[in-house]
This record gives sequence, structure tokens and C-alpha cells, in this order.
Amino acid sequence: MSKLHSKSRNGAGWGVIFLVLVLLVVLVALVRSVTSREGPTIIFKKLPKGLSQRTELVVGAQDEKHNVKALAVEVIQEGQVVHQVGMAFSARPRRWWKFWSRDPVSTAIWTVPVGHEAIPGLKEGRATLRITARNDSWGCFFRGGGGEAVLELPVRLAPPQVEVLTSHHYINQGGCDLVLFKVSPGTTKSGVEVGDFFFPSWPVKESLPETRLCVFAYPYNVDPLTAARIAASDDAGNETLTNFTYQVFPKKFHSDTITLTDDFINRVLPPIMSQTPELRDQGSPLDNFLEVNRQMRADDARRLVELSKHTSPKFLWSEPFIRMPSKTEANFADYRTYMYNGQVVDHQTHLGFDLAGVEHMPVAAANDGVVVFARFLGIFGNAVVIDHGCGLQSLYGHMTSFAVKEGDQVKRGQVIGRSGQTGLAAGDHVHFTILLDGIPVNPVEWWDPHWIHERIEVKLQPYL
Repeated sequence: MSKLHSKSRNGAGWGVIFLVLVLLVVLVALVRSVTSREGPTIIFKKLPKGLSQRTELVVGAQDEKHNVKALAVEVIQEGQVVHQVGMAFSARPRRWWKFWSRDPVSTAIWTVPVGHEAIPGLKEGRATLRITARNDSWGCFFRGGGGEAVLELPVRLAPPQVEVLTSHHYINQGGCDLVLFKVSPGTTKSGVEVGDFFFPSWPVKESLPETRLCVFAYPYNVDPLTAARIAASDDAGNETLTNFTYQVFPKKFHSDTITLTDDFINRVLPPIMSQTPELRDQGSPLDNFLEVNRQMRADDARRLVELSKHTSPKFLWSEPFIRMPSKTEANFADYRTYMYNGQVVDHQTHLGFDLAGVEHMPVAAANDGVVVFARFLGIFGNAVVIDHGCGLQSLYGHMTSFAVKEGDQVKRGQVIGRSGQTGLAAGDHVHFTILLDGIPVNPVEWWDPHWIHERIEVKLQPYL
């Protein structure tokens, strides 16, 4: 009988111990839950550069375990909260019975006006944005776990100011000119807009970062009546447009007719297609040629624009560009009509000079610079691109061999390779052009010492 009572007491004792342990585990879990500070992660759809008149903050929060319950934004200046606003979000029911699967991440997005129009008390200078988020957990003693992000931003309530420093600008259609201007502090982007084209500016020198030079162009295919303006934006997103005095001289470009033959097509296409395996066979030699002449030409133009981003922030040259002694076989902006078996099959514009001499003649760098490209380039075949700074580059196409590689510094007149007939070349020559921010412009101006002096050197002299 005593043994039976002893077993009952032992069983009851173990049951009490187990119950106490369970209660301890629950208590620890409860304490951890209510004291947890784990909260949502703050996310930004787009980080603001600063605060202006109409700045909007697109902010949100994400939580993998709980619902995002609320977001709040505070704007602080000089230690004082000048604006505070919050947003509550409806809770999404948790599928607690589906313990084998995870609920989707809770995400809340909010667009908040934080510019001067929404906050009249906002002042020029600096401001702190504090963004907080809470979830619907038991954390922070049942208030919900919190997340926080802090942004330190400039406050600029007026757009950038632009002072034009040069007075007269004369531009040939297809050509260039240089304008100098000064921008107010905080300006992060400035340059000249010509229709859909934008030509960025550069500091005249490191000690004068707000005094800018901008070489701009009127591309050959832009209407001479198209307006040119200086555009500037600051670190708060403000933008401004400023007029300046200029005159554009329209130019009529030459037209030419090219008769395509089967011999020419069958000679030039296989090497091009072998270098570009992504080029699909269009079903016939003529269709393949038209694909190259149209699509590949457009692709090459986009690649040249991308290459223009690899440019020095200062001019790398100090003398006029040189023209190789050679015969001109084609001019800049020649409008070409392509004929095949007596039918018009295509129209394209030739954006450079074709320079021919002896076979495999030495090709000289037009000016000092850095080689940014030296390989096969579509219709140009083997090509070299040299950067001369501030978006100005020179292109040499159809070469048979290279004497330089990418990254090499070259001097004016230095041999960079030899001419050839790679790419869409009918014979041995060099396709040469000047590029401004990747856009072909007329090289004739850059070969002219008088033009260089009047358009570039005279304007820059006071700042050098």
C-alpha cells in the first residue's frame, strides 16, 4: 500500500515539475514577445535628393512575420519637429491554422508630400527626415515592434540660378560651339538642351566648380529652328531653363546613290556576321545586308553614346585636330540612297569622312587623348575611339590592324593602326568622325585652327 502511495506522489511530483517547466517556457516566450523591438524594415521606392517646393517622399515598410500597422514621418529642422504625419494600415488576417506554410511578406507603401507647399514652415538649409514603422506584434509591450530610418537632406526652395558668361554663339547645322556659364551652389547637373539632345557641362577648372563649359551641337538632323537652352537641376530636384544668345546657320548636305551588287554584299557580310553571332540570318543576302545597314547601324550609334560616358572631365588636348593627308571619298552627313537591281531598297546617312590613300596607310590620332575602344564595332569593322575630354571623342573605322589598346594614352599624330576594309567598306580607307557625347558632328570645324581659336580658346582664355 505504501509503495502505491509513493508512486502516486512521485507521478504527481513529476506532473507539477512538467507544468512548471511549461509555464516557464510560456512566460519566457511571452516576455521575449512583449520586450522584442524587432520591427518592419523601412524601404524607399526612390530616395529623395533633397527637399524643394513640391518634393514627394515615396516610402514604405516590409515585415516578414507580422502586419505593418503604421508609418510615420517627421521633418526636423534646428532640433524642432516642423512637420509630423502618420498613416495607419488595415491588418491582414494571419493564417495561423496553416502552420506548415509562411504568410506572404506584409508590405505598405505611402506617398507623403514633404516639400514647402505641404510644410510652410520649412526653411532653406538642412533637414532631417525620420521615418518610423510599427507592426501588429506584441513587441515593445504590446505597442508593436518598430523600424526606423533617418535621412539628412538639403532644403532648396528656389531653382538653380544660371549666369551666362559668353555673349555670342554661332553654330552651323551639324556643328558645335562652346558656351560658358556659372551656376549657383548645390547645382548637380547642367548643360545645353537642343530638342531631345542634352550636352552636359564640365567645370572650367577644379578651383572653379561652379563655372562651367559646355560644348554643344546642332546635330545634322535637328531643325535649325529648334530652341537651345541651358538646363540646370540641383540636389533637391529643382530644375530651371535659361535662354542664351545664339544663331544657327542651316546647311544643305550632299546626297549620293550607292548601287549594291551581289559581289559586294557577299564579300562584306560574312565577316560581319561571324563577328556578331547574335545577328540572325534574315533568309537572303540582301535582307541580311539591310538588317546590318539598318539595325546594326542603330545599335552601333547607341554603343557610341554609351562610350561617351567614359570621358575625362577636362580637355586632354591643346592644339587643333589634325586631318590625315588623304583623298576624301565621302563627306559628313551624305544622304545615301541604296539601289539593288534598279530598285531603291534603303536610305541612310553617312556620318563621317571616308579618307583614302595607299593601301594599309598609317592612321594617326587626330589629337591627344585616351583610347576607350579598340575592337570590332559593327558596320565600322575594326574601330578605335579616342577620348579627348568633356564628351569629345574621335572615331576611326574600317581599320585592318591596331597599334594601340584600350587605356593607352596617345599623342596627336601618333600612329594608332592601319587602314583597311573591315565592316561595311567598299575599299581600303578610314571612316573618321568627331563625336560629341556620342553624337557625330562635322569634323571640318575641329580641323580648322581659326575655328578652334574663335570658338574655344578665346572663350576659355580668361579662366586658364
